[in-house]
Amino acid sequence: MTKCKKIFCALLSVCLITVAPIGTVFSVSAEEEETDTHSLAERISNLGQKKEEYEKILQKNAKEISDKEEYNRALTEKIKVLSEKVTLTRESISDLTDSISTSQKEIDQANEDIEGQLDALCGRLRAIYMAGSASELEIILGAKDFSDMIDKVNLVKTLTKYDDELIENISDKLDEIENKQTQMQEDKEQLLTDETTLDADLKDFNKTLEENEETLKKLRDSSAEAQDFLADADNEQTLMESQIRKYFEKKAQTADIVTDGKYVWPCPGYYTLSSLFRENRTSYFHGGIDIAGGGIMGSPVLAAEAGTVVGVFTGCPHNWGKEKCCACGSYGNYVWLDHGNGKETIYGHLTSAGVQPGDTVKKGQVIGLVGSTGNSTGPHLHFECRMNGDKYDPMTEF
Repeated sequence: MTKCKKIFCALLSVCLITVAPIGTVFSVSAEEEETDTHSLAERISNLGQKKEEYEKILQKNAKEISDKEEYNRALTEKIKVLSEKVTLTRESISDLTDSISTSQKEIDQANEDIEGQLDALCGRLRAIYMAGSASELEIILGAKDFSDMIDKVNLVKTLTKYDDELIENISDKLDEIENKQTQMQEDKEQLLTDETTLDADLKDFNKTLEENEETLKKLRDSSAEAQDFLADADNEQTLMESQIRKYFEKKAQTADIVTDGKYVWPCPGYYTLSSLFRENRTSYFHGGIDIAGGGIMGSPVLAAEAGTVVGVFTGCPHNWGKEKCCACGSYGNYVWLDHGNGKETIYGHLTSAGVQPGDTVKKGQVIGLVGSTGNSTGPHLHFECRMNGDKYDPMTEF
């Protein structure tokens, strides 16, 4: 008997020595798997946040690019108009310069004409003076006969009228030419001022156009970088989601089977309740319990009881804490199970779901990963129980 006991103890020792390392290896492997899901969930969350930031950059850039392009078109049109004005102004200056030159020639010619007429007038006055400085009456009374007198009277009248008209015409012509030249000179000076102003405006508009083009280039470069990042992020997220699906598939094959009639705790290792059932939320009462804890992001979510998947939503990419709902629904990504006999459970704010509507799940099967999608201020699992559609305290099931 003693010998048998010794042999039994020896065999038991061998078994214990053999089993212990296997248990340790399995434990480490499970921890690594869970750590991987945490890491993947965190990375998906970070990617999602960055994707949203870059999408906002793209939206903002698209608006700014549109505005800048419109501004560019307006600047280009303005520069075109200003360039035409500068061209017309320079043509007008050239025309006025020619007109002033022509006017100067007319003045020079008029001065020559006036000098000739003045010489003639002076000759007549000299002749009268040489005649003895006679007055008009003496000239008339000095007539030899009546016919001569008539001739002398007409001569005196003609000379007087001619000289008066000559002086008046000369004076008017000089005034007209000088006024015309003065006006043209003023017009030319105004056009030169306008040309200076237009050139300055044109320079400013061209500078603004260059600056706007530079801003447009930066915006387009920024948009291109954002698009490259989003494309890379999509590829990386697809890869991580593929890894998560493999994790779900593996866990589905090794789901725990519990037959004690109570629900399995849906988030093993995390037992802090950040919100209780019927907690007053001012505008409503909380319909379930919130399970939280440090490092919960990406933790496995288990089916509390065997059942059928009746609802799944995975369309919320906003997997991070937020001040208000992201318009993807208050539950965010969720799984809804029907356990029969009117009982249902809902698992909300998931990073991702590993089941599809119509799937049959085992008790304790991994159905998703904890996240912070939907109306969530931070990573946690919203666990909700219903009986015939009415919500009740989940804590009565454990």
